Amino acid sequence: MAQAALELVPPLIRKTLLNEREFREDFGFKTEALIAFGGSGVSVQRSELFDAVRAVLAGAEDAEVSDAAGGVWRLKNEVDEDAAPILVLSAGEERLRLPDFAVLADDATLRIRSLEESAADVNLPTDAKERWRLILSERALDDDEADPFHTDIRDTPVHVERSIRSEISDGQSSVSSLVPNSRRYFQRLVGAYDGSVSIKDYATGAGRTFFEQLSEWRPYEGFLYSLLLSSHSTLTAEISVDHLDRDKLVQAYEFIVEHGDTLSRLGAFEVGLRVLPERPEVEPFLLRLVHRIRDDDVEGNASDFKLFSALFVLVDGELSRTRLMAGEPPFYRRLASLSQAALIHRHLVQSGIDYERFSDWAFSNRGEYYYMQSLADMRAEPRWNPDLVAAPQMKADFFGRIMIAGNNFAGNIGEGELRETILGNGEQSLIKLSEFPRPYFPGPLEGAEDSPNALPDDLARVIEEQLDADEVDASSFIALVNSAMIFRITSGHAELAAKALRLGNYTLAKLEDKSQLVGILNGLATVAAVSRNPALADELRILVRRYRRDTQYSFSIEEAMRMCLVASAAREDLLEWRGFAGEWLTELAFGELEGNEGEVLHSHLLALLHSVPGLWVSCARADAALQAWCFR
Repeated sequence: MAQAALELVPPLIRKTLLNEREFREDFGFKTEALIAFGGSGVSVQRSELFDAVRAVLAGAEDAEVSDAAGGVWRLKNEVDEDAAPILVLSAGEERLRLPDFAVLADDATLRIRSLEESAADVNLPTDAKERWRLILSERALDDDEADPFHTDIRDTPVHVERSIRSEISDGQSSVSSLVPNSRRYFQRLVGAYDGSVSIKDYATGAGRTFFEQLSEWRPYEGFLYSLLLSSHSTLTAEISVDHLDRDKLVQAYEFIVEHGDTLSRLGAFEVGLRVLPERPEVEPFLLRLVHRIRDDDVEGNASDFKLFSALFVLVDGELSRTRLMAGEPPFYRRLASLSQAALIHRHLVQSGIDYERFSDWAFSNRGEYYYMQSLADMRAEPRWNPDLVAAPQMKADFFGRIMIAGNNFAGNIGEGELRETILGNGEQSLIKLSEFPRPYFPGPLEGAEDSPNALPDDLARVIEEQLDADEVDASSFIALVNSAMIFRITSGHAELAAKALRLGNYTLAKLEDKSQLVGILNGLATVAAVSRNPALADELRILVRRYRRDTQYSFSIEEAMRMCLVASAAREDLLEWRGFAGEWLTELAFGELEGNEGEVLHSHLLALLHSVPGLWVSCARADAALQAWCFR
């Protein structure tokens, strides 16, 4: 009866039920599976292979195994009794080495030794190791437990890094292998989310504990893995080098300078500058690290920032698609995305890959998911928008962090080129090469934080005078929109902007061109979001409606959708955000659409609805209208 019922349910439900051990035991099911060996084309029945493994581990000289094509293989243990078993399948000249299946052995000592070695090798968390130890100390694993055991081993950064390195060497890779579909894996990459409301809280809580565990596992490797979490200065402030002796620390810095990813180079600089008085051996590397970051040509085909930006989009877009971290704040998902991007980057930089081609592939595969997810994230974290992922802005963000670190630890820097590069005003200094105000924009993990910079009094007066004047034109909004990403904008200033739009009859006088219009509209959307001012968002909606089909200044449906979602972040409450964004998107869907705008808007809308399923409540009419438009 159970089997008959299973045949009536969808395949996904059937598979899920059969994967549950309790369900199989309750109804007397026994699953069978084929085990395939990489690209060899060889596959064998799991039960037959495991029976042969058990026989050989019990002392049999060899055992016979038949593959799915009818071929016969011999399984042997090719090491002495006292050493860890090496199981090899052979048929003629062909040989296949098996993974470690000692957990199937009758000998408890062999099982526990295999567990300890595997756990130490991949840094398996203590709770996972103890869970398997309880089983293996009592008995061998059965057929259905072997795969969960090896999956647990594979869900570790050490194993995933090896797999990525191997695939890159072979010239074969995919989104699924670069970005594992495993929440457990990402918790082991960056630490488990602990309920923190900001990256600063996370850094001093779960982040600190995570770094300590890495240091205790293996100081050298742990330090290199810690640097993958260098996406915020509060995280690098928790990275310790106390466990590393002089030679290992020098070795680590040499590796990061020559073969590291760009994020780890920034982290290594911040850590090195902080510990410089106690660890002077890192001093020769600090200027080299700054040079690697400063001299990257973001417009060139071999830019590390361009590659890292594309990898971040790829990983974050995939995490949006799989919704692995839909329940955590955006900063935590982005922390995981940036760390995974850095891990991949660390191996791609040595592969000779075509950066330009790879970047195009990454953006085309997951760019839409990334962009829509990031716009939706602004409801919770309004100070970071998806356009800030661009390589030039990422480089500017790194410049800002280096200069901040230089000022914080100015006493650790002696006179010379390093000080001049970081704190000076020479032609090759970071200040001279920076495009103000880009180095002071918020980073990807800072979207939820208020700007630490209060609006200067003189600038506040300029904004108030411009927006409260008898005649307000397009240029009157520029001071306000240019300040939104750097300073704390009060609701009062947003109210002034809303009032100016109303008094101007929703027309911007003295517009120079379309680019100025789009810049002002995007800026006002940002002001509404960061100041959490719904009134300005409401007025902006009317202004966008006014110019959407203006014969002189009309802008694209994508630009209008972006303005809508950024301005919607003025409403932090989910129900209010959902209502406002849904009404505006529905208005766009029922509006005049030209060319392929219907297909573009529908595609973006579906990606957005995937990110925030609750938005279906207010966007069902928009979806229906766009479906009708696309299939007209």
